Amino acid sequence: MSLSQNDVLFINEDNVCSKLFQSAIDTQNNLIVLLHRNVPILFNKAFQNFTNLPTVKEFLREFGSLSNRFVPHDAYFHAGKAENPNEWTTALEALPESDRIVSMINFRAEPYAFSVTIDTPVEEYTIVSFTDISQDLIKRIMIENDVSIDKESGAYNQDYFIHTAKSFQNAAEFNEKAIGITVIELMSSDVDADKYLRDFTSSIKCNIRQSDMLVRWGKKIFLLAYLIDTPDNAMKFSRKLMTVMKEEPFESLNTISMRLGSTVQNHKETITTIITRAETALKQSDSSQITLL
Repeated sequence: MSLSQNDVLFINEDNVCSKLFQSAIDTQNNLIVLLHRNVPILFNKAFQNFTNLPTVKEFLREFGSLSNRFVPHDAYFHAGKAENPNEWTTALEALPESDRIVSMINFRAEPYAFSVTIDTPVEEYTIVSFTDISQDLIKRIMIENDVSIDKESGAYNQDYFIHTAKSFQNAAEFNEKAIGITVIELMSSDVDADKYLRDFTSSIKCNIRQSDMLVRWGKKIFLLAYLIDTPDNAMKFSRKLMTVMKEEPFESLNTISMRLGSTVQNHKETITTIITRAETALKQSDSSQITLL
């Protein structure tokens, strides 16, 4: 694992090329590693944060080869699938693009899936870039397994929403919006709720954006997640929904009383915390009333 004098010069903090390269890769969200003869010699900031190891020296002492970080599961690529484990980059690059997926666990013991891109711009030097596809992979698996939609209502399944909530939070951050959560409870007998379940779901879907998510949260409780500018707009949205969902062709819903609890995300608040507050608001509501917390 020893590096030559030229290698040491390249990764020296005083070297201009090293500084420029480090600065360039530190701006990337992807995890990026520079290898020399399959040995890591440089990490970007994102990779350092993922492993919580600030230097290559500490990483090599802790894990040795980069491929030792790959989860050895058949669903992903790992060094054990290469004829020569020391040349895992060559084996991975030979795979179809759709199969170049590895799984790694961060320092908090949280599993992630990454699409891997490999480039060898100079002989013996390889740049490996890891793109986080965890949420996309979860969505694909759950859709393929037919578990994304609640069969009775036609709304999203609770498990699907929980597993993909990170994507919703990322969308809010990217659009510089807050997450609004409105929890709706059907105040009726189980028999009536079952009778009008599909109409209820359809009526809401007709009045929300494609990016909004309606989720079956309980037998007679639904959660609506959406992006919003202000708490006032969340209240306006909920009030409008309460009115329009019972209009033609869903007049039958007028026979069912409902109550709503709404809330809006505070700065960088997790979606779990937002939902808990919305559920509290729901409990404080009376029939045909909306409470905002």
